[in-house]
Amino acid sequence: MANHMNGAKRPVAGKSVLGGAMIIAGTTVGAGMFSLPVVGAGMWFGYAMIMLVGIWFCMLMSGLLLLETNLHFEPGASFDTLTRETLGQFWRIVSGLSIAFVLYILTYAYISGGGSIVNHSLQNLGIELPQSVAGLVFASVLALIVLVSTKAVDRITTIMLGGMVITFFLAIGNLLLDVDVTKLMQPDGEARFVPYILAALPFGLASFGYHGNVPSLVKYYGKQPNTIIKAIFIGTFLGLVIYTCWLVATMGNIPRSQFIAIIAQGGNMGVLVGALADVMSSQWLNTMLTLFANLAVASSFLGVTLVYLTF
Repeated sequence: MANHMNGAKRPVAGKSVLGGAMIIAGTTVGAGMFSLPVVGAGMWFGYAMIMLVGIWFCMLMSGLLLLETNLHFEPGASFDTLTRETLGQFWRIVSGLSIAFVLYILTYAYISGGGSIVNHSLQNLGIELPQSVAGLVFASVLALIVLVSTKAVDRITTIMLGGMVITFFLAIGNLLLDVDVTKLMQPDGEARFVPYILAALPFGLASFGYHGNVPSLVKYYGKQPNTIIKAIFIGTFLGLVIYTCWLVATMGNIPRSQFIAIIAQGGNMGVLVGALADVMSSQWLNTMLTLFANLAVASSFLGVTLVYLTF
């Protein structure tokens, strides 16, 4: 305990809170945000926001509990080490299998979403591929990058994140200016919103999945709980702000009734982006939104598959 307290008193040299916050925000925000308006369409904006804020708070608290555990180990201890030492071998295996399963499901979801957005992009060029072929092309190209080296993934992901920030605010900024408040405040018409919330919870939880980065932050900052807590709070809150802007932009521009057709077509990224393109004022902004969608799903795929290969 004394070592823990002494470590907490040492200043962090040249490592700002903002850097850790960006790591958390970059991990949190990704292609998963495209599913939020679709899964929230049943309960609509008000209940979707209540659900999102509740999930953010719960995931923030669970991340801080994981940090508390991590601080009792040396910096650099992995999630696997924490599980083995605190819960024993049996739960270590259960935890490892659960993580592998989640990573597999996320990879599958990103391939599906990537194929959809690739198809949407190619249709603008007059090319149309079967969904399965588009998904295969998307996965094959990015898998080659993962197989080349971790450094290649690092460099390309950094470029993608920069592009995501620029294209997101260029496209979403225009959508936010055109929001129709009456669409956001449209009454539910049904009192049975609980089933919709339960169905949307897994998507919301995945949208705030940063916990694998907590051991990395401890290694990065050392045993500096106050600094790491600030980084986690700022990073996750930034994710919440971005998700809120995204829900306002989508639900404030696309009528609720139109989501029935979006869901009927599979509710994938390409379908949602296509629906937004119909209400955007210029082809240039449509291109920015499409480019953002491509970058988001590609960076998410690279991050998840790299973790899977090193797990």
